[in-house]
Parts: sequence; structure tokens; C-alpha cells
Amino acid sequence: MNWLMLTVAFVAAQGGFIYGFDSGIIATTLGHDSFKLAMYGPAMANTSYSGAIVSVYNAGQTIGGLTTGWLADRVSRKYTIFIASILTIIGAILQCTAIHVGMLISGRLLAGIGCGQMLSVVPIYLAEAAPPKRRGFLVGTQGMMISVGFGLANWSGYAGAVASGNAQWRIPLAMQLPIPILLSVMVFYIPFSPRWLVLCDRHSEAKKVLARLHGTADNEDFLDRELLQIQEQIQLEIAEGNLDWMTAFKAMFSRKYIRRTLTAGFIVAMGQLSGSSVIQNFQNIFYAQVGFTGRTSLLISGAYGIMGILGQIIYLVVVADKWPRTRTLWSGSLVLSFMIAICMVLSAEFGTGGSQNQAGARGAIASIFIYSMCYGIFFNAMIWVVPSELFPFFLRTKGLAFAVAVKSVTAIVLSQITPVAIANVSWRYYSLFIATNLAAAVFYFFFLPETSGKTLKEIAGIFGDDVVTYPSEKVLEEKNRAEIHEGRNVKLYRFDLRTPVRLAHDSYVTSNRVMYPSAEQSNAGPRTKITAMPQDPIHYFALCLRFPTCQSPI
Repeated sequence: MNWLMLTVAFVAAQGGFIYGFDSGIIATTLGHDSFKLAMYGPAMANTSYSGAIVSVYNAGQTIGGLTTGWLADRVSRKYTIFIASILTIIGAILQCTAIHVGMLISGRLLAGIGCGQMLSVVPIYLAEAAPPKRRGFLVGTQGMMISVGFGLANWSGYAGAVASGNAQWRIPLAMQLPIPILLSVMVFYIPFSPRWLVLCDRHSEAKKVLARLHGTADNEDFLDRELLQIQEQIQLEIAEGNLDWMTAFKAMFSRKYIRRTLTAGFIVAMGQLSGSSVIQNFQNIFYAQVGFTGRTSLLISGAYGIMGILGQIIYLVVVADKWPRTRTLWSGSLVLSFMIAICMVLSAEFGTGGSQNQAGARGAIASIFIYSMCYGIFFNAMIWVVPSELFPFFLRTKGLAFAVAVKSVTAIVLSQITPVAIANVSWRYYSLFIATNLAAAVFYFFFLPETSGKTLKEIAGIFGDDVVTYPSEKVLEEKNRAEIHEGRNVKLYRFDLRTPVRLAHDSYVTSNRVMYPSAEQSNAGPRTKITAMPQDPIHYFALCLRFPTCQSPI
């Protein structure tokens, strides 16, 4: 993995930092008395306003996620990141300069739209740029930056308590500005996604980008093969379902793709249903239940954020591209269920402000600290890695956009019911997340296919898609004749590129084989006969793709 690929990952993953910081900063902001006085008036309390401030951000993510599919295909992945950065900048300005609650809510809405776009497009961009064996690590950098952003947001809120007056909350909110400003500049120095370039018929530029990203500029054969695979795969997918947004959206819920659509939505939504968002956004209420309030509560929140960063570091060093995806998810779900169960038991026993057992209260806090670290190890990156791999090219942006929208709707529901649930059923509310994590573990173990180490084209093959591949060198050396295989509706030819073949216009290469409709079903046009074979097998294979497939050996 070369330095350019690492740089690209670091720059793009700043979108994760923006989301993490913007999501985390509002929790400490709502805790400042100066904020309550400025936004709610002398009463210093308004549940409708506080609920709107939290919910409208998640509603913005829904809007942002659903607009990403069209934007990413239309203007490119990297320019979508730029647009999202501008939206978060405008939103941050409105928030830190707010003179009334309406202005603040508008800022949160715009920031939510930008963050929703970031969450959808950054994993796709990284997945399309990364080599298959390092995709888990590189896409996981977004999860790392989400943790870093959230952790720094907690400490910014704690530091704000040192200031006086409205500066206590305006300065932390203004800290949302530097990274999106930096990203809006740096995004112009990273390349376009090679697959998006192929989609736009900019093949020579795509080849240069592949060479730079994969460090294979001196391997012309590999570059030609990779470019041909991408080109033919996209053409094949377009033929099966064109890139019209509404057509693609309908295809997501067709019988062929609905499994992938629902799987992606479930995995991303489990980022909320695992209990992480509830613990993160309402941790101050939990700390108060076990006897910690005020600045002590803010200090504990800062330490909680550090545990998430530690867990994410462990993921990148130990887990990413080393553990199977499915094992990581199902085992992580079991671990989170266990940690929430411990937290629930300790909260039930020591969850009163008047409890004299400080050891029990500290144990309850320690359990959610460990939970935060485990979430970073097993989920914070993985919930973005796997969904970004599941979809074919023409559905990738729309599919992940749908998953982000599902996540945002789930977050809105949880943000509305959690305060009521905690007030009425207290520690019993945690049993919901024990159940959801156990259910998720069952789903991951029995129904989620393994995708680690596979190319995006190979993953498509797992789900039954037709996949364009280039025959391996071993096949080229061993196959000196054509092998004819009769199928139900097709004939399959395995062939050596040194064997001259007759080509037809109506078929394509898939899975190291050549496919075409059988004679009784074929409406093939004029056939082209190749009488002289090029010396370079790559160029010969290009002819096979140009007139996609061999009709019969000569």
C-alpha cells in the first residue's frame, strides 16, 4: 500500500471526523446552563426545542443520504464530498452564531444533510479506490475518524465549561468549522474514483489513477486487465439495469437485489440499535443516575470518547483485513450484549443518586467504557466496510444512501423515545439493546456471506451477479484448446488466447468463461473472423471483449 493511497484515505476519512464531531458536540452543548438560558429563555427548559435540535440533525442525514446517490454518479464521488463540506460549514456558522433557537435548528439541519452525504459517499469512494486486500483497513479509517471526532467533541464541551457566558457553547460549536474548511480544499488534490472515471468514458485517466493508487505503473498487463474488468463489469451492470436514479432505486427492491439492500440497511441501522447512540447521546443522564453530575459528568464523557478511539486503533491494527467480516460482526454483537447486560445489572443495583456504594457506581461506568472500546473494535468501522462492498456499481451509491437513511430514521425514533423510556422504565430500557444485539448475532452468523479479501466483482458473484473477469495466467498456460460445455440456455467455452476464435456481438465474458446465447435463442449479428492473433495476449483479450464472445473455435 503506497503513500498516495494512505493520503487519499486520510483526506476522505475527514468526512468521518466531521460526522463524529458534529454528532458529539450537541450532547455537551445541551448541558450548559448558558445555552439553556439563551435558547429556552428564563425557564431554561423546553423539551420540544431540545428534541427538535437533536431530531432535525438526524432528519438532515436522511435527506443527505438520499441525495447522495444522484450526486455521486452525476458530479463524482469527490465533488460530492466537497458539496457536503460546504453544507457542514454553513451549518456550523449558523449554529455558533445563533441568536435564537430557529437559527440553531436550521444550522443543525444543514449540518445533518452534509453529514448524511459524507456517511454515504466516503465509504464508497474508499472502497472503489482501495486494493481488495486492504479495503477493510482503508474504509475503516472513516470509522477511526468518527471515533476521533466524537472524542474531541466531548473534550471540547468539557473545555467550554472553563469559559463564561455564551462562549461556553459558541466556541465548541465553532470548532465544527476547521476540518470541513480544510477538507473542502484538500479534496481537489485527491483523484477521482477510477470506476467513476470509467463510467464517464475517461479510460486513460482511470488507468493513470489505478497506476498511482495501486503502485503498479510498471505493470502494464495488470493495469490493462484491471481496466478491462472495470469497464466490462460496468457495461454489463448497465445492460442489466441502467443508471437512471429511479430505475436503480426500484431495482434495489427487486427480487434480485432486495437481500443486499435490506442487509446493508440492517447493518448500518445496527450502529444505532446496538445501543451506542443512546449511550453516547444520553450518557450524562446515566452518569447522574449513578451519582455523577456537573463538570464531573463532562469529564467522564471525555474519557468515554477516548475509549472509542482506543477500540478503533485496535481494529485497524488487529482486526482490519485479518479477521473475517462475519466473525467480527457476530462475535462483536455477543460481546456488546454481554457488556450491556452487566451495565443493566449494575444500574439496577446502584442506579440511584443516593447510593453509598461508590465501587458499584464506578463498575457501572467501567462497563460502558468497555462497551465503547468493544464497539470501536467490532462495529464502528465494520458497519461502513461491509455495506460499501455489497452492491454492484450502478446501485452502490443509492444502496448506501438508503442504508444511511434507515440509520437516520432509526436515530430519530430512538432520540424521541429514549428520554421517555429512561424516565419511566429506567435501567430496564437496556434490555432492548441486549435483544437487538443477540438478534443481529444470529443474522450475521447464518445469513451474511463473507466478503473479506474479495474484489468488488467477486462479491457481486457471491450474490449471483454475472461477473466479468480476466482468465488467470495459470489458465492461459494450461488451456491450449477450447472446451465446450453445454448449459441450459448457454454454451460455455474455456479457451486459450493463443487459439484463434470466431466472435459474435451478443455475448460477454464472465467468471473465466465465455458465454453466449445458444444457437436456437441467438439473434447474433454479423460475425467477425480473426485470422491473425496479436502477439500481446492483452490486446487479443481486448478483441474478445470488443466483440464479446467466442462463437466457435476455428
